[in-house]
Order: sequence, then structure tokens, then C-alpha cells
Amino acid sequence: MIDCREAVARMWTYLSRDLEAHDTMELEQHLRICQRCCGELEFSRELRKTLADAGEQPMPPQTRARVDELLRETETRGGV
Repeated sequence: MIDCREAVARMWTYLSRDLEAHDTMELEQHLRICQRCCGELEFSRELRKTLADAGEQPMPPQTRARVDELLRETETRGGV
């Protein structure tokens, strides 16, 4: 089974429905047991929606802070 790092790395491709079937299966298997990654998936969904809805409007400060936090966490873990 894949780990959290790999799950997070696949999420945007998964949400775009561009992930290969085997990779999708592995991610969904991981999501069934990992509450943390389920939260990351929900955040990614909301972020995609916000960005799509925002067009050229600036990102809300709370969203920007969460994105910055996520990027810092990713860098701390050695990148995704």
C-alpha cells in the first residue's frame, strides 16, 4: 500500500481524473484507512473549487494561509 506522501502526491491528478486505474485504486485504498489523507483530499477539493470560482479574484486570507502551511509541511517532509 502507498504511504501518505505518495497519496498526497497523487491527489491533484486524482481530482482531475487523470490518474491511472491502478494508481487510483491504491490511493482509494489508502484513503479508506487514513483519516489525515482524507482531510487533505477534502482540503484539495475545496481549494480547487475556490480557485475555479475565484477566477482572477485574490485568494481569501484563510485559504492562502492553509496553502502556505501545506507547502511548508511538504517541504519539511522532503517534497512531494
